[in-house]
Amino acid sequence: MFSINVYDDQREMKQHGSYEFPAAVYHYVMSDCVMGFINWHWHEEIQLNLVTKGAVRFFADGQQLLVKEGDGFFINSGRLHMARPEGDPASSYLCLDFHPRLLSSFTGSVFEEKYVRPYLGKEGLSHLPLYNDVAAQSAVLKQLQEIDRLFRKADFGYELKIGSEILLLWLRLIRLTGEAQAAEPGHHHDTAQEIISFLRQHYQEDLSLDDVSRAVGFSASECCRLFKRVTGDTILNYLKSYRLTRSIEMLEETELPVSRIALESGFNGASYYIESFKKELHVTPLQYRREHRQA
Repeated sequence: MFSINVYDDQREMKQHGSYEFPAAVYHYVMSDCVMGFINWHWHEEIQLNLVTKGAVRFFADGQQLLVKEGDGFFINSGRLHMARPEGDPASSYLCLDFHPRLLSSFTGSVFEEKYVRPYLGKEGLSHLPLYNDVAAQSAVLKQLQEIDRLFRKADFGYELKIGSEILLLWLRLIRLTGEAQAAEPGHHHDTAQEIISFLRQHYQEDLSLDDVSRAVGFSASECCRLFKRVTGDTILNYLKSYRLTRSIEMLEETELPVSRIALESGFNGASYYIESFKKELHVTPLQYRREHRQA
């Protein structure tokens, strides 16, 4: 099973590619992910996605978009995002992550100052849908597929070929910014990140919405409204999902009994934990543990 590991501020721990060549391509099958989806995270890398089977709902900066097979989704550097399958739990997508350093050549270059830095934080370029039946957007998706092919072949000079493809891909993306919709106001995004950070740090405690509101300095109702607007989820549902994710780690990595895991992951009791676990993963915690160890 695959999961995204993050720091307390939701930044992804994994380095994509290497320092010398900071780019990587992944093929995600949603049913292979813990909880069946890619949870909230962000990274410095720029990301492009192409749905290869079924449909995936992407969430970023208070907006969500259902992306069907053959279409794609762009997410800029530093933006909080997640992805869920829509319909088919085995929906899949191709993902390219690359660091902005690949675009800059060197610090202070004309590439960085004119074509990179102004767009990394640009409000209208937080994220973009990419449709296969729109010529300019289809060209980006075809380049993504070519980059995937180059990565898999990995013959001599493939890094140079991929680097040149990424430069052209970026040029095409920033030319599309005039069609982009403005993202959510920054404070909504920041507040949602602050709430997630608080929940992750205190998930083992008996938390209430009032605890969350005191931590971020907004009323409970305003916290709920902002969080729902940015993530498409409720605070309490996110907290339960995170607790289940942490419990899965303990099921896989420890011999602790289910009753202890329930308490360690923040649930008030074993019965509620088992009920919640079965509702989300369609097996009991013990069944999950047995199946995982047989795999």
